[in-house]
Amino acid sequence: MNRVKIILIFVVIALLLFVAVFFYGRYEGTQAALLKARPATVSSQIILDRITSQYFLVTKTVFMDSKVEIDTPKNNNWTDLFVGKKIIVDGVIRTDVGVDMKNLSLDNIVVDSEKKTVTIKLPHAEILNSSLYGQLDFSENTAIVDKLKSFFNDTQNADYNLALQTLIENSKTQVLADEDIFTQARADSVKLVDLIVSGMLKDCQVVIE
Repeated sequence: MNRVKIILIFVVIALLLFVAVFFYGRYEGTQAALLKARPATVSSQIILDRITSQYFLVTKTVFMDSKVEIDTPKNNNWTDLFVGKKIIVDGVIRTDVGVDMKNLSLDNIVVDSEKKTVTIKLPHAEILNSSLYGQLDFSENTAIVDKLKSFFNDTQNADYNLALQTLIENSKTQVLADEDIFTQARADSVKLVDLIVSGMLKDCQVVIE
């Protein structure tokens, strides 16, 4: 009789263990399914890191034939050869306009988990670079034209760099006056950032301001 009781006790214990393992397995499986179904938590830092790592510079490039008249006495940095003369400098300036993502910070990214929205305040487009495209040319009506040409063929010459800088600043002023260039450059960046962030968060709405 005692042996039968012992066997029954072992059977009951085995059944209890089986039931416990069964329900524990179901619980773990349910939790795993819930975790899998639950969208991953994405912070502003993660989004910022993804944008800066995947973003490639999108620019609008403008080539402008720029010409300026320089009254050399206005700048004491010119050599004596140029003092008292007016020279007309001509050249094609390349200007790149785009959105520099270095200006994007955590404060520009707001994640709303309840509303499932990500709001990004994108920096404005700006002039990223301006440089001479081709060669610098000039006009001068004095007897020292050949001497002036030799100066402007030397790209390390201080007078050459002063003339080039004046030409670049003139070109930048003209580009800044055309708002459409900056609007288009920013619109291209908006499309790229939206593509990057939307790929991370399938169920979230991306709002770019």
